Amino acid sequence: MKIIILGSGNVGIELAKYLVNAGHAVTLVDNASEDLNQALNRIDLRVVSGNPASPNVLRNAGAENTELLVAATPDDEVNITACCVGAFLFRIPRKIARIRSIDYLREAETLFGTNAVPIDHVISPEHIITEDICDLIELPGTSAVGSCFNGRVIVAAAKVLVGGKLTGSSIERFENYDGKACALALYRHGKYVKDFKKDVFKPGDILYFCCERDRALSQLSAIVPLKKSLSNITIAGGTHIADALSRALSERYRVKLIEEDADRARRSADALYDTSVEVLHGNHIDIDFLHEEQIDKSDLFIAAAPLDEKNIMSSLILRRLHKVRTLAVIKNSSFYDLARGERSEIDTIISPKEATISALLSNIRQEGVESTTLFRQGDSEAIELKLEGSKLSSHVIGRKIESITFPSGVTLGLILRGRRLLQPTADLVFEDGDHLLAYLSDHRQMRALVKMCRPRSFWIPKW
Repeated sequence: MKIIILGSGNVGIELAKYLVNAGHAVTLVDNASEDLNQALNRIDLRVVSGNPASPNVLRNAGAENTELLVAATPDDEVNITACCVGAFLFRIPRKIARIRSIDYLREAETLFGTNAVPIDHVISPEHIITEDICDLIELPGTSAVGSCFNGRVIVAAAKVLVGGKLTGSSIERFENYDGKACALALYRHGKYVKDFKKDVFKPGDILYFCCERDRALSQLSAIVPLKKSLSNITIAGGTHIADALSRALSERYRVKLIEEDADRARRSADALYDTSVEVLHGNHIDIDFLHEEQIDKSDLFIAAAPLDEKNIMSSLILRRLHKVRTLAVIKNSSFYDLARGERSEIDTIISPKEATISALLSNIRQEGVESTTLFRQGDSEAIELKLEGSKLSSHVIGRKIESITFPSGVTLGLILRGRRLLQPTADLVFEDGDHLLAYLSDHRQMRALVKMCRPRSFWIPKW
């Protein structure tokens, strides 16, 4: 597929790297910068320098023969304009835009679509992060959550703890613990464990698994002692993510929002006047302020301020001094690696970049891939594949799982057949139309897996 990506920030470059690895012809467009030059040296792609919304620049980028335009610059107006130019001037069939402004998002259903501004999919980082954090709150003990099969099944990561009902027991028992579930990967001391299903759960292990969403809490209890439900949540604000979280969480919890800037505190109070959110003006790394406002009594502290350093510091203060459960939003990859280390005292780390790229990839839907969730800073991933073809035209359809050699590091998860969920037993035979969930410990194997699962070139689809 020929793809143009606008924007050479973290999201644009990481998305380009992934798509190039998947075999697509990618052109990266942005104003001249050091990031753009580095991308040209690091990734096998074409680079065009200039205004991403300019017709001439897009023409030089090959817009006339492009199948997909992804507008991921930091400027909403540039992204919208570029999609309009791509649609009306170059007839680019599919356009995806990253939109952050709440003013546009409130009117998204009316503004964007076939008979309006020609954007096929709108990606809102704030909305995505809010949904991810809400999932993590609903599933206490998880450190990452994704979904597939239209949300029916979740893919999650959790640390095995003393008190889990299967801690010390065989990992194979996990898959029949409660309903249909699959253990997808196990990491011990930060390293992937091969043939992990023959091992036993040890405290500190990180397990990736999939199961039905409505049975997730029960499944979690196998490896994590379930914690009491939350009542009080405090959010360190100053970002659109914090604003969106405050509104969303106020429907179920008592929420305090800390704003360091006085003007922003007033604006936030006005914007949240119709909710129960209590807006406080103060510094979320000031120990005296935290004690005075009883932040140390919170059940959960979410650090979603603009600076990663402050998010890490405030989380450590509340975790060390008051044993408050913490969740920190970390944008910088270097800080992320530091904060998620084996001895990290922060309970959960969220990466906006990882979540945004996962959403973008799911909307691109390349070659039978229905959805994608990146884990471990993009080193591994879970993908949902739609299997099509017949016994003659496919490498997998009509064959038993035990007779298929999948790429190294690929673990099969649940299979959706019609409305039925199936576990990947050795004698299961794949059928046309099955949806397969797979976990890749090395994301570089994605291309080989997709090639294996798609039909041969002579296959003619059903009409």
